[in-house]
Amino acid sequence: MKKVVYILSCISLFLSCRGKDVYKAPEADLNLLKPYEDMEVIVPEGYASIVKLYDDTLAICTYSTTISIPTFWASKLGRASENSPITIENVKNENNYYQGVLNTWQVVAFEDSREGDYDYNDLIIHVNWSIRENNYTISVQPIALGSSKKIKLGFEKMDGNISSVNEVIVAEDCRKDLFEGREGFINTFSGKEKVIINNGKYKYQKELAKQSNDLRCAVNWFIEVDGGTRLYAITNNPICLNQEGRPYGLIFTRIYDKYIYCNEKGERCGVDWFLYPQELVNISDIYDFDGYMKTGDISIFRTPKEGFYDAIGKGEPMGKEGLIYCPNSLYNVKL
Repeated sequence: MKKVVYILSCISLFLSCRGKDVYKAPEADLNLLKPYEDMEVIVPEGYASIVKLYDDTLAICTYSTTISIPTFWASKLGRASENSPITIENVKNENNYYQGVLNTWQVVAFEDSREGDYDYNDLIIHVNWSIRENNYTISVQPIALGSSKKIKLGFEKMDGNISSVNEVIVAEDCRKDLFEGREGFINTFSGKEKVIINNGKYKYQKELAKQSNDLRCAVNWFIEVDGGTRLYAITNNPICLNQEGRPYGLIFTRIYDKYIYCNEKGERCGVDWFLYPQELVNISDIYDFDGYMKTGDISIFRTPKEGFYDAIGKGEPMGKEGLIYCPNSLYNVKL
C-alpha cells in the first residue's frame, strides 16, 4: 500500500511540475541574430571619419569612438574575397565642420505571447535613431497592430558601460497612444484598406541625455502584456527566445543591399522595410525562418512567398533609377 501511495505521489509531482512554466534557455547563437555589432573607429587628429554602408552614411566620428554597425554586414568585413560593404573615409575637419552622429533605422516586430502564432505582426513599428555626441533622438512610426491585448512598449537604453541601464516607456497602451485608439486589427489583413497613422508623421519623438561619448545604438526593445509579462525582442540575452527557440520580437536594421524607395526629391532611401506575414500566417510559410535562426542571414527576407503584408505599398515611380516614392514612409519625415 505504501508503495502504491509513493508511486501515485511521484506521478502527481511529475504532472504538477510539468504544468509549470519553467523557462529553459534554448540552444541558439544569439550573436548571429542581434541587430548590431560594435566597431571601433580610430580618428586621426584634426580629421573626421565618415563610415558608410555602401552609399548610406552610418556614422560621422570626430574622435576615436565605438559605433554600432548592422551585424549581418559586419560579418562580411573579414571576407578577403569580397569588397567590404563598410568603408571609412577620413576627411579634414576644419573649423569643426563635422559633428559626431550615428543615424540608423529599425523595423521592430513583436509576438504578444510566449506561445504565439509566429506571424510577427502583433505590433510593428519603424524606428529612427539619431545619436549625437551629447544626446540622441528616437522617433517611432506605428505600422501594424495585430493584437487585441493592451500592449506597453519600451526599451532599455545602455550608454557606454552596458551595466548602466535606463528604461524608457514609449507607450503605456500602444492602441491608444500610437494607433489613435482605432479598433480591431490594423494593417494585418490582406484586402482591407491600409491605415496610415497620423499621415505618416512621427508619433513619438524624444531627446535623451547621453552618459558617454560613444555612438552605439545599445537598446533592448520590449513589450509588456497580460498584466506585466515582459517580452524582449532579439538581444544578446537568451530571455528574448521562448522554449521553442523562437524570438518574441524581431529587429531588422538593413534587409536589402540595394535601394528600392526614394524621398519626395527622388533621393535614394528606404532599405529596411520588412514584408511581414498577414494575420494568422506563420512566418515560416513565407520565409526560410529556420535558416535565418541558424545563420542570421537577413537576405532571406528579400523574397517572400505569398501571404505577406506590405505596409509601405507600391507607391509611385520617380526618377531615372526606377525608384518608388511612398509618402507614408518614415524616411520622408524630417527630424
